[in-house]
Amino acid sequence: MTDKSVVRSIVETATRAPSVHNTQPWRFIAHDAVIELWRDPDRSVPVLDPAGRAAHLSCGAALLFARVDAAARGVAVRYTLGPTVGTPDHLADLILEAGSHAQDLADLRPAIEERHTERGEFDESAPVTPDAIRTLADAAQAEGCWLRVIATADDTAAVTVLLARADDVQSRNGDYRDELRRWTNRPADSVDGIPTAAVPAGPPQERGSNYRLRDFDADRDTTGPRWAGVPPRPEHPTVVILGTAEDDPTSWLRAGQALGRVLLAATRLGLVASPMTQAMEVEDTRARLVHELNLVGHPQMVLRVGHPLDSATSAAGRSMRRPVDEILETR
Repeated sequence: MTDKSVVRSIVETATRAPSVHNTQPWRFIAHDAVIELWRDPDRSVPVLDPAGRAAHLSCGAALLFARVDAAARGVAVRYTLGPTVGTPDHLADLILEAGSHAQDLADLRPAIEERHTERGEFDESAPVTPDAIRTLADAAQAEGCWLRVIATADDTAAVTVLLARADDVQSRNGDYRDELRRWTNRPADSVDGIPTAAVPAGPPQERGSNYRLRDFDADRDTTGPRWAGVPPRPEHPTVVILGTAEDDPTSWLRAGQALGRVLLAATRLGLVASPMTQAMEVEDTRARLVHELNLVGHPQMVLRVGHPLDSATSAAGRSMRRPVDEILETR
């Protein structure tokens, strides 16, 4: 039997992974030298994520963080990906065993302490370098996925239009706004959901972003003028798309692991990131994204990446996690 304190630490680190609206849609069952990863359907967002794709990505990221923590402890692991036939919420098993650990994963462990989703402005004077993009692409490839940077004017225009179209579809949906309300504007000490401090105070429509950003205030009145007074600082972040060859639950888990590795690799480079997934959440715009960008495969995540404009403000917006005792069952 593996030391219970080691298992507990691995699971605690796993829960620090990003998840859709910080719903933390996971639970773990530990027995012998196995840590089972299960999806928690009670923590779903069925309007935004009817197929559970985003929940699988979230759980995949948690699995990657668990692998990183195990490697940093010198523990060798192997894993199997589900879902298991007959138990669709049983997503993966992490098996702790004797042998050499993965040093490339162990090197990512310090980044878990620093990683967070950055919804604020990026520093336009510090662009993301080609070398950094290659590092992120290598991180995705290490988990069997691909990364495509949006580099041309035509690709930028296509992503801009499709993000805006999907955002309009969602914002007109009362059920979507109700679901958003349930998971946002949480107090700072809330153990799940998105705290108020993690979201810029002003409406995203008044920012100078060339991409449509999600408004996390479901009750905001956006009928007024876009800008009042001096135009805002321009925002032209680097945008990348993470994708897979196939589009099934196992592929979603792989994409989640790739997402986790990409985010930790970005953190090591001093970069921050945040999702722009509206176009992934509307079936029509996700299909059109494949066509417009001539993608070979299936897009799973859209990320804006850059250097934070204000590091102190950026770090202050980190969200909390549920206690390990709520999500870990030991047998």
